[in-house]
Amino acid sequence: MIRCQSRLSATIFFTACCLLLSACGFHLRGSADIAEPLRQLTLKTPERSRSQLAPTLRRQLEANGVSVNKGKGYLLQIVSEKRSRREATLGANADIDEYELTTKVNFIVRDPQGEVVLERDIEAERTYDYDTDAETASNAQEAQLYTEMDKQLANQILRLYTHVQAATPTP
Repeated sequence: MIRCQSRLSATIFFTACCLLLSACGFHLRGSADIAEPLRQLTLKTPERSRSQLAPTLRRQLEANGVSVNKGKGYLLQIVSEKRSRREATLGANADIDEYELTTKVNFIVRDPQGEVVLERDIEAERTYDYDTDAETASNAQEAQLYTEMDKQLANQILRLYTHVQAATPTP
C-alpha cells in the first residue's frame, strides 16, 4: 500500500513538474524553428582562407533541418573571419599571465533573387590563464576555446538566419 502511494505521488509530482515547465514556455535548446523557404541554403566561405567556422556552422544548420549546398535557395556568405590573440594581463616579472582570444565574423544572407536580407558583424571573446610551465596545456586550452567560440558564433548565425523574413515567390 505504501509502495503504491509513493509511486502515485512520484507520478503526480512528475506530471506537475512537466505541466509547470510547459506552462512557462520552457523548451530545450538546439532546435530552431526555420521557415520552409529558408530550408535550402548555399554556404559560401572566403576562397583565400580555410574557414574554421564553416564546418561547425554547417553541422548546426543541418541539425536544424537546413539542406546546405544544394545549389538553390538562400545564400549565406561568410565574408571575413578573423582570429586574434593579445596579452590581457602581465605578471610582476612582465610575464604574460592571461591572453584574450577574439574571433570576428562578417556574413551576408541573400535571398534567392540575390537581394541582401541580412548583413552582420558578430564576435566572440574569451580570456584564459597562460602558464609558461605548462605551455602544451595552455595551447590545448586555447584550441578548445576557439572551438567553443566557433560553436557560439555558429549558434548566433543560426538564430539570426531563422529570423530572416522568407521571401515570397513572385508569380
